Amino acid sequence: MKVDPRDIIIAPVISEKSHHDLQSSKYYFKVARNATKTDVQKAIQELFEVKVEKVNIVNKRGKRKSMGRYSGFTPKWKKAIVTINKDQKIQGFFEGM
Repeated sequence: MKVDPRDIIIAPVISEKSHHDLQSSKYYFKVARNATKTDVQKAIQELFEVKVEKVNIVNKRGKRKSMGRYSGFTPKWKKAIVTINKDQKIQGFFEGM
């Protein structure tokens, strides 16, 4: 059973750090919680047609939030830091950066 790459790559993570790391060909993505490094690598190569050199995965904990007397946590999520070939670029999400 083949998994759709759009189910693995959820959204780009746009922050000051991700903007700064674009110079070193690193792109940040929010990915599915059950995704592995090889799943992310295959999905990026299929969606954006670039050569992926390295994938790092970070599990992010949910933050504690409270509203009045009720408190809870935001959902956990997984972030992938994808390093691509120096002479390639991902078009689309990061176009204006």
